[in-house]
Amino acid sequence: MAPELRVLVSAPDSPGYPPTTPIPVNSPDPSPLSTPGFEGHIWVFVKDYSGPHLSGDGAEYFAEAGREGMTYGIVVKGRFREEVGGDEVVLGNVFEKPIRDSLPWGTSVATKFMYFIDPTLELDIYADKPWALSPALATMNYLSLQESSDIPKDLRIKEDAPEYLKAKTGGQSFSFPPSPSPTVKGSEKAKITARRKWLGSKTNRENVKLNKDVVVGMEFANGLLDFNTLSATLPPPFKASFPLLKYWDGQPVTYSCQRRAKDGESPVGQEVFWSVAFEIVDENAKQELEKKHGGKGGEKEKKDEKESVDKSAGDSQADDVD
Repeated sequence: MAPELRVLVSAPDSPGYPPTTPIPVNSPDPSPLSTPGFEGHIWVFVKDYSGPHLSGDGAEYFAEAGREGMTYGIVVKGRFREEVGGDEVVLGNVFEKPIRDSLPWGTSVATKFMYFIDPTLELDIYADKPWALSPALATMNYLSLQESSDIPKDLRIKEDAPEYLKAKTGGQSFSFPPSPSPTVKGSEKAKITARRKWLGSKTNRENVKLNKDVVVGMEFANGLLDFNTLSATLPPPFKASFPLLKYWDGQPVTYSCQRRAKDGESPVGQEVFWSVAFEIVDENAKQELEKKHGGKGGEKEKKDEKESVDKSAGDSQADDVD
């Protein structure tokens, strides 16, 4: 049985990291965000969540078009307190302790597919303080950028960033489909693809400036990590599913929206605008995991994992032939 988890976010009027405040999970109502660099609202949704501070089943989120296959989602609306450049803001995972001795066999394969899914990803999972970060504006599932004096409290993030980016940058290199009727299926997906492609360029990101007048709506979600069953699924063409508990060393899994580190500096420890942590509640369970992963993972476990990944690859190749 998987240990119980809780979800923590940046505490109001405190540094954005580490997150220490429990958040009502699956609530349609926002929780306040207020850090030295960012102000706004935040929601966190976890499918089939049964841990502390449960506040609904998340139907308002998971029933939305495009979110049906997601296992968790983080939604943020707000503004940066000072102007930041589009390339300065990154999002991803940061850890305070090494994880290299807990990584399963097949990590390098999974990493290659992560690069394929997100070409802007940068990481060092073998560092003493591991990290994996992407330009936030490019990696978000949905992104909204609007000039407004008010920060809306409605949950929905509408992908309208392409219109804003085209208007503010002159649009000379920004090509995206014209705004069709909202009822046209696939129109939002086309905008997301165009936005990610355009912001995949560092030069383009550097031309984007977000000042205090811009309300930013950010939504990050996926269906690869299941925090309810504590399992991870490799992206296609693999079909392997990993039990995270076998490799988890007890550290919180923290998502950090932060300032990009300067060359030569560690990304861990930079200014954090906001953060969300998925943490094991039971202290005894955490201590057991820390003790278990104090050294290198067992060879038998890695051998079993290798066989699982190899079989998945074989199955995928067979499917391709069929």
